[in-house]
Amino acid sequence: MKDNNSPKIIELPKDKASTESFICELTDLISKLRCINEQLVNVVALQKETIQELKNEIAQLKGQKPKPNIRPSKLEGSARKPNWRKRIGPHKNQMRVVLFSTWMKQAAFSASFFRFKPQTKVAESSKRLSTITSYACQIIKKVRRLGKPGQPRGKPRKKKKTFLEIHEEHLIQPDNIPEDAIFKGYNRYTVQDLSIRSHNVQYKMSRWLLPNGEYVTGKLPDNVTGHYGSELIAFIISQYYCLRTTEHLLLDQLREYGICISAGQLNNILIENKDDYIQEAAELLPIAAELEGQVQTDDTGGRHKGQNQYTTVIGNRWFSIFTTTDSKSRINFLKLLQGGKEEYLINEDTLEYLLEVNASNFLLGYVKLSLEKSFISQVNWKSFLTIMDLSNNEARFLTEAALYASVIKNGIPKDLGVHSDDAGQFAVFIHSLCWIHEERHYRKLIMTTDESRTDLQRVEEEIWRFYNQLKRYKDEPTEAFKHYLEERFDEIFQQKTSSSLLTHQLQKTHVKKSELLRVLERPHTPLHNNASETDARAAKIRLKISGSTRSDVGQVARDTFLSLQQTCKKLGISFIAYVRDREQGLYKISRLAQIIRKRVAESLSKATNSHWNSSTLALSKPPNKFQHPLAV
Repeated sequence: MKDNNSPKIIELPKDKASTESFICELTDLISKLRCINEQLVNVVALQKETIQELKNEIAQLKGQKPKPNIRPSKLEGSARKPNWRKRIGPHKNQMRVVLFSTWMKQAAFSASFFRFKPQTKVAESSKRLSTITSYACQIIKKVRRLGKPGQPRGKPRKKKKTFLEIHEEHLIQPDNIPEDAIFKGYNRYTVQDLSIRSHNVQYKMSRWLLPNGEYVTGKLPDNVTGHYGSELIAFIISQYYCLRTTEHLLLDQLREYGICISAGQLNNILIENKDDYIQEAAELLPIAAELEGQVQTDDTGGRHKGQNQYTTVIGNRWFSIFTTTDSKSRINFLKLLQGGKEEYLINEDTLEYLLEVNASNFLLGYVKLSLEKSFISQVNWKSFLTIMDLSNNEARFLTEAALYASVIKNGIPKDLGVHSDDAGQFAVFIHSLCWIHEERHYRKLIMTTDESRTDLQRVEEEIWRFYNQLKRYKDEPTEAFKHYLEERFDEIFQQKTSSSLLTHQLQKTHVKKSELLRVLERPHTPLHNNASETDARAAKIRLKISGSTRSDVGQVARDTFLSLQQTCKKLGISFIAYVRDREQGLYKISRLAQIIRKRVAESLSKATNSHWNSSTLALSKPPNKFQHPLAV
């Protein structure tokens, strides 16, 4: 009986021509098998990661602990901390050592020159000294970037002593001062301390009985709005929202300080009567987006009333806004840009959006018959969609287009730059992508041969080198540099490698060329989305500490104070001082939207002055040809 599963015997060809064709067939077959092998290895790795995530989730549902994520020790192996002298990289380190040693030789020569030749002319000596001084300043600036042991690269060492406001002084004289002693000033020794104690104020409002039988009673001061003062309220809000203290621990802390307060009263202080804060937070997005013309966005998981939700963060260098909803769609993102105003508008901007998403001619014709219509509630909008009898995709496109038109009408500029990772819900207006997220796709690839691993390493080095060139372009954008970067992008991401998987990933990156190279058209476009991820991490930490919110009022309060706290941090304003100012009704700190407007104007003024100075300096020099970026 014949066994179909037995291996087939391949007969080797006898003549030379057949042998060559046979070798070609085997080579093609081996290359195909290598491609299949690479794909299977990556699929197995992804499945292994997914299976572990599912195991962790099952363990959490059973009340057990998931598998711990234990990272390798930083003291041993490849993950150990590098020597502080090598943190800047070998090439830059060698260059700076050479420059520094050269300067030291010149300085030594200068010292010997001045020491043994006093008859040197004063003019020549001063000229040589000024040359060495200017060169030394440049070297010292570069050497300072090296930092010191234990200090992150690129950050200058902070001064240990800062200006302190002295609240109390004590004069201490030594014992037994001789009569012939001379006073030589003071040795100052500063002690910092903190005083936290309860301070209870009782207002006695006198009551007077008038002859007509009525009573007249004294009135409380205007700044007294309840049984808890502004200092205490500011302390509670700062401890809970800024320092992430839980309500239970905060309640115990207040009682230890002698504050008579219940859990319900503490909860009311944290979430009730926060309309003024909510209004001030709502002012941030329209002002900052209009003035800056650029926002960054990201989302993270959230919880509300025991259900999974999503917290979306929108911000830039001046502000951050947090909003928790039950959706992460593009419709939800456009509603967030509306700033709480619910409106659906059909106009020319609606048609423009439908053309960008390649909507059908049938839908475009239908919409043209309903131009200049406005709907102020979701119920009316759904009724309009029902009358039009559209499919689900057409209804979604039209809803997005109507919200897009409403957002533009309410003050968001049409040329707003939206920077994000590769999430599709944020691909509106002038969209740009994060290079860090794009590079992560290459780090996840698993190569199976030495040749493919070498190609992957080379491609990653080329990507990071190109990324550094983009950072230089942001500082000094020129038309010639722009053309070079566009050509270099095509060279990197259109190349063929020994791995079909790596080549396919390069092709996928090349499709996103316009969004990855948005910085060439708009130099103020960020290259990464680290700022939004840092903001989103604050919401995630708050979720891990306190769990989900249990009421709609509590959810709004948490998002509002997260927004205000992160915005104050970006503007350099003390959050507790801001809350204290608002609770006391002083408003010595201007509204945050006004501060942003002032900061943007100052930033533009500085940029204009620096550009004018650089242009004047460039005109004073003879014109040079464009220098190749790799030659620097």
